Amino acid sequence: MKPCLMLDVDGVLVHGNTKGGSWVENVERDLGVTSDILETCFFEPHWADVIVGKKQLLDVLERCLPPVAPWLAPQDFVDYWFAHDSLLDEALLSEADNLRRHGMSVFLATNQEHMRARYLMERLRLGEHVDGIVYSAALGVRKPDRAFFDGALKQSGSVARNTVLVDDMRANVEAAREAGWMAIEWSPGKSLVRLLGEECGCGAEV
Repeated sequence: MKPCLMLDVDGVLVHGNTKGGSWVENVERDLGVTSDILETCFFEPHWADVIVGKKQLLDVLERCLPPVAPWLAPQDFVDYWFAHDSLLDEALLSEADNLRRHGMSVFLATNQEHMRARYLMERLRLGEHVDGIVYSAALGVRKPDRAFFDGALKQSGSVARNTVLVDDMRANVEAAREAGWMAIEWSPGKSLVRLLGEECGCGAEV
């Protein structure tokens, strides 16, 4: 069975806005709502359910935005968020493309809700670079829960010993290893191929 690479998205393949900062850094200037208000009315009470598909993003925003930002349409907020959280690591993507051409299957393995998962695959065109996406809202569970990794194997058709996760969160890396995967803790500027060779003994020949 060919090896399978599972790439995390945020913090690995995608790094915020076009200047490399967080998508929320100019949200008050651009949309008239502070990041603190968004945290209080949206992220703290609802995000844990949205990210595993228990609640739908637009449904939640249609309830929580009007009391704090009645001028801001939920879809406009989502469009702003996604557009300002879309800076791709082109060097990493190029290495992943090369690995895929040499026989490695490549999937995104990410904690996402449904709308941004579609945005990543269609608008950012990552669907052209990977064999599929495994994401938390579709599985009903998020990393680092063991069920995420089990679901990822089922969806990809891979097996644990042939699968490597690249992720920037130590808890996710440790959970992947506990599930029998190989795993690499990512930091920007590294060479994917080199890390695969050093940490996992795969990919170095590409």
